[in-house]
Amino acid sequence: MPGAKTSEHMYTGLQKVVDRARRHPEERILSLAHRIDVPALVRAYRRLRSGAAVGVDGVTKAEYGQDLERKLTDLRERLKSKRWRHQPIRRVHIPKGEGRTRPIGISTVEDKIVQDSIREVLEEIYEQDFLDCSYGFRSGRSAHDALRALSRAVHRGGVQWVIEADIVSFFDSLDRTKLMEMLRTRVADDSLLRLIGKCLTWACSTARNIPSRIRVQPRGRCSHRSSVTSICTTCWTCGSRARSNRASRAGLT
Repeated sequence: MPGAKTSEHMYTGLQKVVDRARRHPEERILSLAHRIDVPALVRAYRRLRSGAAVGVDGVTKAEYGQDLERKLTDLRERLKSKRWRHQPIRRVHIPKGEGRTRPIGISTVEDKIVQDSIREVLEEIYEQDFLDCSYGFRSGRSAHDALRALSRAVHRGGVQWVIEADIVSFFDSLDRTKLMEMLRTRVADDSLLRLIGKCLTWACSTARNIPSRIRVQPRGRCSHRSSVTSICTTCWTCGSRARSNRASRAGLT
């Protein structure tokens, strides 16, 4: 959509994805998985926080960064040949108040790199679709930006109600099948979808004593804020141009 924000760093391959997504808002896009090349993996590694919590293998960002080129080249080959497997999520519980805790999943450094590389590709598609009123989990936007926009709307007048809502344990009870259905409305690359499925399946396999199709998703600075999950749910809950068009034709708006 006009004026949609895109990633701070734009690269030739990703620019082609942006242009196609912008020109064809109703089209499913092919040829995406090969965008996750070694340079993309390097960018994802550099975006990781140095002091982030470690995953099940105990490896820090600094430790993974030793002989980085060789490791990322090997990772790229495993992704390309479909030999890469997401490692189990390290589950921890953090205090939430009133004696409750929130379960979060922490991925390994390598898995965070893959997750963020996927996020980079998906973001260039969905940033062209998102409506200007959506702020959650979007690059270059924050809760403060949403509050400023709300403040402007209130001061212009005409606003009679402000409703704050929070879905209880939203990220703890996402339906993986629905997430994949949402992705398929814009993504036609089976290799990328298969890769995303591996991320979600491994996240699911660490949960216990809950229905098989409802699992706790990985959370953390990279795997929560920038994950495939966030991209999908932002598109569905906050709106996109294509989805609004479909709803309008169906008489839902």
